[in-house]
Amino acid sequence: MSTVRCAICGTPVGDGALRVRYEDRIYTFDELKCKRIFQENPDRYLDATGGVLEEPR
Repeated sequence: MSTVRCAICGTPVGDGALRVRYEDRIYTFDELKCKRIFQENPDRYLDATGGVLEEPR
């Protein structure tokens, strides 16, 4: 089973993960800082299918 990781920094997240729904998908974050970064420009971190990119654009 794969570990759930923060969509921005890649840190493994536990039960207290922050979640954001964006275009019918749910993304998880370990800190409020990462969640805010994602919300400012989500397309920078996502590929065409909604998957998280290894490196932001």
